[in-house]
Amino acid sequence: MALPSLTSSKYELTVPSTNTRVEYRPYLVKEEKILMIAAESEDESQMIRGIKDIIKSCTFDKMNVDRLTMFDLEYIFTILRSKSVGESSNVSLVCVSCDEPNEVTINLDTVTVTEGVDKNIKLTDTIGMVMKYPYIDDVINAASDTDVEAAFELIVSCIDSIYEGDEMFGAEDQTREELMTFVESLNTQQFEKINKFVLGIPHAFIDAEFNCTKCKTHNEINIRGLANFFK
Repeated sequence: MALPSLTSSKYELTVPSTNTRVEYRPYLVKEEKILMIAAESEDESQMIRGIKDIIKSCTFDKMNVDRLTMFDLEYIFTILRSKSVGESSNVSLVCVSCDEPNEVTINLDTVTVTEGVDKNIKLTDTIGMVMKYPYIDDVINAASDTDVEAAFELIVSCIDSIYEGDEMFGAEDQTREELMTFVESLNTQQFEKINKFVLGIPHAFIDAEFNCTKCKTHNEINIRGLANFFK
């Protein structure tokens, strides 16, 4: 005799980078086990792989997780976490005044994503670049390099196309070496425009407020980063 089958509630969310709606379900115990194993590893790459697998399953295999940005991943996982185990989560936040750790309860449903910057960057009167937000694997691969190399690798992964007048050169039609050579040919002012775009890449965040238990200072902290959303 077959055991009874349990059904999960279905919800919808909006993917921040594409503004598209996607149906999802809360994650189950089998998926929470993946999170526990990934958390124990303290390996961010393993955490990200685990979260990608869970997002794929919870969106009924209809989402290409390899085309998600890091802020998509953080936002979607936080929404899943809220619907799966509760909207409240306890995090340890350090007081800005006395450095005392404080346990603070945050509302995961308040997660939001910052606005991005202009993707069209003019380098000269006729030459410019159209940028895109890097995919998760681009960020991971760049993080494996030294700081300087990582910065340049991330910039290259953000290039969607380069244009001169009406002529457009798609990044997918160029080699990585050709794109890197182009970036290295920029002058300081032009490179600063590119760097401004990278620094302005959106991120998921949750605002938190608390009064320090030690010095009573009122803290207003912007929580961001995968480690916080993973709790």
